[in-house]
Amino acid sequence: MTKTIQLKRDELSSNFSGKEKYDLIIIGSGLSGLSSGLIWLKNTHGKKTLIIEKNSYPGGYSTAYEKHGYVFETTQLFPDIIDILDYLEIDLNLKQYEGNFMRRIVVDGEHVDEYKIPTGAENFTKYLIEKFPDDAEKIRALMAYSVDMFKQVRKLKANSKLKDKLLIPFQAPKVVANLNRTYSGLLDKFDINNPKLREVMETFTSFSGVPSSRASSIMATGAMLSSMTRCFRPYGYFDEFPATMAQLFQQRGGEILFGSEVEKIVVENGQVAGVQLSGSSTPILAEKVITTVDPLVAMRKLVGEEHLPSSYVEKLDKIIMSTSSINVALGLDDEIDLQSMDLDYPYNVVSTGLGTAEKLFDGFLAGDNAFSTDCFHTAVICPSLTTGAKNTITIRCTPFAMNKWTEWRENDYNKYKAEKERWGDFFINIAEKYFIPGLSKHIVVKDISTPATYARYSGSPTGSLYDMASLVTQFGPKRLPMKTPIKNLYQPKFSHGLYGTMMNGVQVVDLILDRKFNNGNSLFAPISR
Repeated sequence: MTKTIQLKRDELSSNFSGKEKYDLIIIGSGLSGLSSGLIWLKNTHGKKTLIIEKNSYPGGYSTAYEKHGYVFETTQLFPDIIDILDYLEIDLNLKQYEGNFMRRIVVDGEHVDEYKIPTGAENFTKYLIEKFPDDAEKIRALMAYSVDMFKQVRKLKANSKLKDKLLIPFQAPKVVANLNRTYSGLLDKFDINNPKLREVMETFTSFSGVPSSRASSIMATGAMLSSMTRCFRPYGYFDEFPATMAQLFQQRGGEILFGSEVEKIVVENGQVAGVQLSGSSTPILAEKVITTVDPLVAMRKLVGEEHLPSSYVEKLDKIIMSTSSINVALGLDDEIDLQSMDLDYPYNVVSTGLGTAEKLFDGFLAGDNAFSTDCFHTAVICPSLTTGAKNTITIRCTPFAMNKWTEWRENDYNKYKAEKERWGDFFINIAEKYFIPGLSKHIVVKDISTPATYARYSGSPTGSLYDMASLVTQFGPKRLPMKTPIKNLYQPKFSHGLYGTMMNGVQVVDLILDRKFNNGNSLFAPISR
């Protein structure tokens, strides 16, 4: 009989007291919601705060789950958020990747190039120059510019006031110059024409399923530098992170209601009044509400367009949500020696050459996918090398659109299962060919997630992985503002990934508290510790 593994996330339970009114209600206990709650409590000294979560555990997409004695994780990497963890007094046993950040393989027909991308911007610059000596000056110039631009982002204020806006051209000229520039445009600026060098540099936009020709240069640069500067993962399972946050939130006076879904955000006279739960006729009142769920669901379904100005509805109509994914989690027997296969990186990535990201994204925009044996982008992660648990690997594949995945699951399960297996085998074959020889012979447990799976657990009808897509056309001031048209209703949608979601909490609490915590800074720089 398979022994059930007790995950930390499953040790938590609701501590909802049933108060009629709260100072703040937060919808969703993902990392944005938990960060918002912890920072709010720290800076308001015990205000009545409630987090409502539709699932039975916290964490959203950052968690772990057990199946047939194997533990699978849904997150791969801790970027450099140590200062925020210290501020919140979150103590985790983290492994720091001090050598290489990524093993990167590029396939061009029968030709294969392999790169070992190191941690740290300086190391990365040196490595690129060693690999592409003819482009040394271009590489130095690009990387120096990128580092300086990221430093200038730190000088900006979130939700800028008039005085802040007047100072931006002087404090952050590189940010201003790149507001409408794609990452591909940034590479063009420095004449990065070598196709192999571009393949390496464009890796960092592909993480979110967005091609460099559409991705914000600022977002891509920030993602690159924040992830590779200092990167970590827990020695335990990834569910420990949100579980620890939720536990601390409860210990510090916050309440969490698990297993309950918000049916309606109550609005009265243009101001938020609380929330109403599914199956309840009595709302829970609140002075302020933060929603961290899919913005199209929150504003269209939970608020209702009748409460929103037409200009805001028009902006909602233009939003492109981020892509969804196929995720293949495999539990392997103990006959395979993963230690010998050079897999101990946050990411092992294999893709076909230049143009792959554009083709895949076009397939996503068309409502399906464009994966084939000649066009693919896949990441392979091996968490058991760190956790010491039974052998597991995760194969992540994006971008996929929802297409008919939900329809198949609900109305034709045999078709749904067949499509899952077809794509699972497709990506297993890629992982076997480029990273893990003989993989298919060692599979004991196979668990495949589809866009319908992500929609089911997140509530996002498109199964969106990364919130609003990080396109240059909806980045920075072009994103939906945190302050919604409904007074005292906030929607922290600064960015995605662990770094971005933690910063969501920083920015929204600072906004509510009129800059009394983080001084209006766009990144984490609190007034006092």
